[in-house]
Amino acid sequence: MGTHRFSVRAHRTLSAMATTNTRLKHGLTSGQVAMIGLSGALGTGLFLGSGSVIAYAGPATVISYMLAGTLALAVVWALAEMVTVHPVPGGHGTVAAAYLGRFGGFVARWNFALTMVTAVGAEVTATATYLRFWFPSLPIWLGTVLCSVVIGALNIFSVHLYGSSEYWFSMIKVVAILAFIVLGIAVVFGAVPGVEAIGITNLTEHGGFFPRGGVGVLAAACMAVFAFGGIENVSVGAAESEHPGRDVPRAASAMIWRLLIFYVGAVLVVLMLQPWTTTAASNGTVEESPFVAALALSGVRGASHVMNAVLIVAALSAANGCLYSSSRMIHALAVDREAPRFAGRTAANGSPRGAVLLAMVGMVVAAVLSLVSPGQAFMWLYGMATLGILVTWTIIMLTHLAFRRKRAAAGLPPAAHRLLWSPVTEIVCLVAVVAIFIAQLWLMPIVWYAGIPYILTLSLAYCVLRRVRQLPPPRDLLTEERAGRAEERAGRGEYVHK
Repeated sequence: MGTHRFSVRAHRTLSAMATTNTRLKHGLTSGQVAMIGLSGALGTGLFLGSGSVIAYAGPATVISYMLAGTLALAVVWALAEMVTVHPVPGGHGTVAAAYLGRFGGFVARWNFALTMVTAVGAEVTATATYLRFWFPSLPIWLGTVLCSVVIGALNIFSVHLYGSSEYWFSMIKVVAILAFIVLGIAVVFGAVPGVEAIGITNLTEHGGFFPRGGVGVLAAACMAVFAFGGIENVSVGAAESEHPGRDVPRAASAMIWRLLIFYVGAVLVVLMLQPWTTTAASNGTVEESPFVAALALSGVRGASHVMNAVLIVAALSAANGCLYSSSRMIHALAVDREAPRFAGRTAANGSPRGAVLLAMVGMVVAAVLSLVSPGQAFMWLYGMATLGILVTWTIIMLTHLAFRRKRAAAGLPPAAHRLLWSPVTEIVCLVAVVAIFIAQLWLMPIVWYAGIPYILTLSLAYCVLRRVRQLPPPRDLLTEERAGRAEERAGRGEYVHK
């Protein structure tokens, strides 16, 4: 709790020096911060995309999701530790600039912003596709525009409106997943009147529990990483949380058991309900979603319509969270003169409307790509998002290593909420991320084809920016923390040695 008081006081001291029209407001409640953390990880990847992951490992996909989830949870806990001490605009990107240098901060923030911009474009286009299930004659571009207007409005008006909408979006997803798990278990064990028990034989038939062996489990784990992308949103919301020292660790700890229950529980039910070969053969349509199968077997009428409604909410929620995160990261870049200046200004309600409009470019680009070349466009979007996630997780763990080392050298006390088994945990995660990137050469080559030029472009952009614009030094978060602690001690009447 002490760490929270010191860090927030230091943050407020610096904020007083900022101009009013670039300052974000603290408008997110504890529940909203928790739901924002879940918004990115609970999307269409679970409801429709689990079939493609199951194709690699069969029933053992449960282990694959546990492996990918463990890696993701280590990342989010490292995030929670850092942004609790430094609840600053730009989240982990601003912290990376302070501990890894300006280049590290530039890559961290622009990579995350571009990843979220890509994701938001894909999600609104996906939502438009789901709308065609009810309105077959609705053009994709028109559906994309309509969804973009709704999501853009929620982000432009106020952070409180965004937080409220995201809270209820995510709540609907959570209720839908829990209902699916309960209904699925009831069907499996014969608790539904008039429905014969399916049992758990689907877990051992069709090649056994490990039909593709250990290699299949690892391959599925590499593909499952995409499903957990977006957990980083919790760090971006810290700067607008009413109580970051309390809310962010609470959101991180809640994410641990929620994601394990949702992903492992839901996928396990899917695998018990029908043969994994049937699930793997799904082409991603609403009618063939394994969730629809569970609802249909349990006697729910119009299962595909119910599932389509949930899919629309899930996609809108993911788009909402991604647009929020990308706009806040772009805002932090603009304040540091690493993005167009208009993106750094905020309205009277604290919303960085210029940054939101800039982040909405992803919606336009994705819509155009989907019209020109639908199949290839989405593979590029998927590949770029996966690459962005891997880069983000790498920078977070490198930042955490520097964060621990430099704070210890400065004689500052440890954070209240700490990542366990550091630095072993960070090293293991970094090795795992590198291994996943290498594996993508065979699993999804587009990550390599787009990834290398992407990293080189980011590096070149930084070099050009340094030459054409005088950049301010990164925020000295260690000095800010010391100042906050000294002020706290002085307020209690304690002697401060200078």
